[in-house]
Amino acid sequence: MGVITWDGHLRIDHLPDRGTVAVTLLTAEPTLEVQLRSGLVAGFVTSDPDGPPTFVSVALRDNGIPDDVAELLGPRVAAAVADAIAAGDPGGWLELDLGEVDGLAEAWAPYRAVALDPAVPAPRGTLGAWAGELWTRLDLAGWADALRGPELRFRSGESGEREPDPPAAQEIWRLPDELAAAVGVAPEVTWTIRPLAGGAVEIDLAVRPAGAAANAVLQAGPDDGSQHWETFEPDPSGVLRARLVAAGDPVGVRFRSESRRPA
Repeated sequence: MGVITWDGHLRIDHLPDRGTVAVTLLTAEPTLEVQLRSGLVAGFVTSDPDGPPTFVSVALRDNGIPDDVAELLGPRVAAAVADAIAAGDPGGWLELDLGEVDGLAEAWAPYRAVALDPAVPAPRGTLGAWAGELWTRLDLAGWADALRGPELRFRSGESGEREPDPPAAQEIWRLPDELAAAVGVAPEVTWTIRPLAGGAVEIDLAVRPAGAAANAVLQAGPDDGSQHWETFEPDPSGVLRARLVAAGDPVGVRFRSESRRPA
């Protein structure tokens, strides 16, 4: 595998008729584009497992790009995108230095892993950097089969009381060691999904505290563009838990550190 050289030529295309912005980091290498979630597409060089995104297309919301995508693009690219949208310009060019290209590669690493090896969910998350914090992504795209056709079940007794719904699926997945250490937990995450009324899905996440007290907490959120995050909180047994609710369409779950800020 040869070394890919990035010259940092980046093009911004504002497409108001389509309600999107596209960011392209020029390269002659073959790329693979993947829809990461509704309204977000990214492409990566197939021969560079450590490289930056070559292409990002994002749907506009409230005349701007979502906050998480702005963070992942970095301050200078995000500011240039915001300026193009505000001015109604078709876009323009930026010259990124090597540090900025490396920053894109580091930030988008969890998405790169999904794009370049989507067939089987990885048993361990890929580490990424996000606005001074760490993050990763658990691919839960396989839940559709587990949740297909759930039915109500009733006890055989006379009361007719509904049985508690058993988990539709339950597995253990691993956070990157660096992220687990930063938030003071063991890397193993137990995730459980259950169907809810109306086609929604409940995702229960559990981790155990480990190591010394950390100055950051662990948060999780569905990768559906909602920008919603839940902080893991201890239950009576001391296990840290977070509960998410997502639409019935399969989405990933993102985890991030959130540093405790001085009061």
